[in-house]
Amino acid sequence: MNNEINVKRAVLHVLDTNSGMPVLSRGELEITGELSDYLGNLIDRMLDDPNLKNAVFSDEDSSILRLCKLLNDNEEDFLSITADAANKLFSLMQRHIDIPSADLVCCLLEINGARHLGIIKLNYKAGFTHWVNNSKEGSVNTIIRHRTLLPQEGQKPEECALVNLSDFGLKLLEKQYDINGEKEFYLAKYYLQCGCQLSDNAKLKILDKVTRSINKKYFDEDFEKAIKVKKAVTDSFDETSSIQIDRIADQVFEKDISIRHEYVDEMEKAGLSEKEIIIPDRLIEKKFKTHKIKTDTGIEIDFPLEYAGNREKIEFVNNSDGTISIIIKNIGKITNR
Repeated sequence: MNNEINVKRAVLHVLDTNSGMPVLSRGELEITGELSDYLGNLIDRMLDDPNLKNAVFSDEDSSILRLCKLLNDNEEDFLSITADAANKLFSLMQRHIDIPSADLVCCLLEINGARHLGIIKLNYKAGFTHWVNNSKEGSVNTIIRHRTLLPQEGQKPEECALVNLSDFGLKLLEKQYDINGEKEFYLAKYYLQCGCQLSDNAKLKILDKVTRSINKKYFDEDFEKAIKVKKAVTDSFDETSSIQIDRIADQVFEKDISIRHEYVDEMEKAGLSEKEIIIPDRLIEKKFKTHKIKTDTGIEIDFPLEYAGNREKIEFVNNSDGTISIIIKNIGKITNR
């Protein structure tokens, strides 16, 4: 684990909308080593997920915020408080049938010494398992499709909230489902009643989308311009440990002031108003350290971004007939992938 996670108390409530009512537990889970590892791994994977959002309760009347405050004042009411939280979520699930049934694990835990309430929605997964049917003639083994399997130990949770019980700040992983005919993030809007910041993944998607749009509009999808943007991003990150939008705009569109302004404006319109984006190093490595091109003949090439402009590694030659030749140089070995 990357974080020090210590599970103190936990309870599991069954929220299966096919049964018509929730099955609320009257007893807590026994915190065995295996269970502690399972829940700890889920939380650790959540905290490492690029789709994780920071959030704050936007409404003091939020029922979940009230329950968190009650829990902070009286931990011995853990079972009844989590039952109320489960009932609220089940009621929401009943009204909107696209929200999947799940087991809800509520847990009190410490993360790097800070006390949190974890609300982990373990959506059911369908899968096959064996079934032993005992009869007078003996056991008959068969295979059945089980629709209420829980996520495996190595999987990340799809929907999960962590509430810091010191300042009531939130961290949230969520999915969109159909709510009144539109895809919405129901956990934030209707269940927790909180406002969310963009996740790291969402910020990078906006950066990529706006860059592609501007490149297509003004530069006919010039691949050299795309490489220049990536290079500007990695340069900014290497020097400042952040992505600075104004710096990238200056570096890429230095001679086109109007395009530079449009680029920054489009970022803001798309929801990315921050001038400086703090992104984990692993995401920069994954999304910006390599570049992929595809030719109209169906050939795809991935190469390290540092090779761009290095004619000793890869060279793009404009031929007299208007075609382009790509020459990859100084290769020591070729392996199949």
